[in-house]
Amino acid sequence: MVKSMFAGVSGLKAHQRKMDVIGNNIANVNTWGYKAYSFNFQDSIYSTSVRSSGGETTAGAYGGRNPSQVGYGSAMSSISFQYTTGAPSPTDNDLDCMIDGTGLFLVGGMVNGQLTADSIKNSGLYLSRVGIFSVDNNGYLVDDQKNYVYGYALKDGTGVPEVTALPYTTSGTANIDVTQTADGKYEVKILGYTVKTTAKDLNGQVQAWLNKVTKNQEKNADGTPKTDTGGPLSNCTIANNGVSEANGVKTVKLTITTKEMGAAAKITPLTDYNKDADTGVGGGLVTADMDAWEKTEGRDFVAGIPAEFNEDLSPIQIPYDPYTGAQYNLQSYSISDNGVITGIDTQNRPITLGQLAIVAVENPNGMEKTNGYYFQLGDNAGGVEVVKPGSGAAGFIRSKYLEMPNVDLANEFSNMITTQRGFQANSKIITVTDEMLQELVNMKR
Repeated sequence: MVKSMFAGVSGLKAHQRKMDVIGNNIANVNTWGYKAYSFNFQDSIYSTSVRSSGGETTAGAYGGRNPSQVGYGSAMSSISFQYTTGAPSPTDNDLDCMIDGTGLFLVGGMVNGQLTADSIKNSGLYLSRVGIFSVDNNGYLVDDQKNYVYGYALKDGTGVPEVTALPYTTSGTANIDVTQTADGKYEVKILGYTVKTTAKDLNGQVQAWLNKVTKNQEKNADGTPKTDTGGPLSNCTIANNGVSEANGVKTVKLTITTKEMGAAAKITPLTDYNKDADTGVGGGLVTADMDAWEKTEGRDFVAGIPAEFNEDLSPIQIPYDPYTGAQYNLQSYSISDNGVITGIDTQNRPITLGQLAIVAVENPNGMEKTNGYYFQLGDNAGGVEVVKPGSGAAGFIRSKYLEMPNVDLANEFSNMITTQRGFQANSKIITVTDEMLQELVNMKR
């Protein structure tokens, strides 16, 4: 009679644990990327009253007999989660994304050294289905828990956008002073031009600019420049006297000698490219004029270098401009279906950051849940493969979407009702067993 009491108690415990699972599912009905869990029962241990025996067919023998057993209630068999993709929910964040497939993002702290699929398990990194990403103060792509997002970084020397041959920028609106020296030459100091570049040969860049200023100049039969052809300074002989620097401002010193020396000698200003008016040497030449001329007449471009990605995994970071040595200043972002992250800089140029990596796990139910929405690889997770988005069953990237939980509220409430009834039935077993024991006690009055 006491065995029924034990069975009822075990049933209460098992149903309470199932209710814990249901409550957790309902509590996470709005948690991004959450996977619903299911509770599985099994009957508990048995005591055997009569063991089974086989029959004999000889004379005088008896037939077989089945075992007689009684159980001690129910217990938990397992708790598994339903690893299906939740519905996409649109967001307004350019860096929000979700995986439409079975793969997971790889996130975590900074890992030094080479990271491969074989070393992920012992790397301390996490797996995640939630793509709430942003860029931190160092230009790294991170999730909302401050963990770095891992993927395929750019190969050195690739992903460089189209640039101008001379990436000069103005500093103020200082005049380009042109003065005539005692020996009949003209000295031009280009003040207010600072050079933001890592190029080693600054003088060479200045000379390249001068070459552009004088390009398209026609030649005489003897090879000498033809008068009144080409750019604004085509009729001058230009020498580069080097670059000086004071207080962080680089000053380019040039010596210009006109073809016809004398008081009436003039240099056509940059604003007068069509030579419809002549202006004297002193004044009128400002840096804005040079900018306008370069944009409309003399600007050359260096072709971009397509992005190529490393095969090793690393945190994704905004790349550095090889011309300036600083990170690109990106204003907006986008993520393609194959996980390539692209930003748009202040010059409206596309800048590639890297490509997201997706981890495919052989047995997703073998993963272990940790704090937040992270998973770790358990001993029964099986093989692990790192793939690029869109290349297999692991899935592709949906940009500006987040994955909703796969909790089915109708199913959860149905399970809640049956679990509650099961709990009530087991409590009734305990009550009836108690009443029977009470009757036994009261047999002797």
